[in-house]
Amino acid sequence: MASYCHNKKWYPKIMKVETTITIEADLLEQVEVAAKDFHSNSEVFENALIQYLPKLNHKSKKRKLTREEEIEVLNRIGVEQREAILETLTYQVDL
Repeated sequence: MASYCHNKKWYPKIMKVETTITIEADLLEQVEVAAKDFHSNSEVFENALIQYLPKLNHKSKKRKLTREEEIEVLNRIGVEQREAILETLTYQVDL
């Protein structure tokens, strides 16, 4: 049986843990509307997290750029810096 850690205590995965969260009032209203299709607000939150967390965890893993992508980024930065330098030079006065 899989388990997880919550507040430094180990609980079986099937055990529900009561917690308190703070969210915007309009979000809570949307949850309450959605809860009509579920048994409770908690079930809405649980289902939303089950669907969202894998996407969030996947996004957090950085992908290494390919050589071509690195060159493209460096070229873009170079062009931006060149444009900024040329613009700065237009403000210089002859001494």
